[in-house]
Amino acid sequence: MDRALKKVDILRHELKALRYLLDTFHEGGVRAEELVAREDFQTDESRLIYDAIVNSKSRAEAEARIAELELEDVDVKSFLRLSGQHYYAYPALVRQRAVAIRRGELEVEDS
Repeated sequence: MDRALKKVDILRHELKALRYLLDTFHEGGVRAEELVAREDFQTDESRLIYDAIVNSKSRAEAEARIAELELEDVDVKSFLRLSGQHYYAYPALVRQRAVAIRRGELEVEDS
């Protein structure tokens, strides 16, 4: 294995991608190439937040669904307070890492 990442680092970057998605998805600001596939998220927490975003009819509904989640490794209140406007590069990073993990070029360590 050439490289290894800790799960906490993967989660941190996925949360930034999700924050960007939350800020842009329902306003039509996410282009097709920016929408990360659900299976590209490596953590269960990220997949739950992703589901809340893309399966909601509005940003307000997505935020309400996320607020109800009880996630062990995510401070949901903090996540919802942040702005994702500067995180536009993170969706591509999540996709690139998912490809590298599938190819065996990158390994995810438990924290």
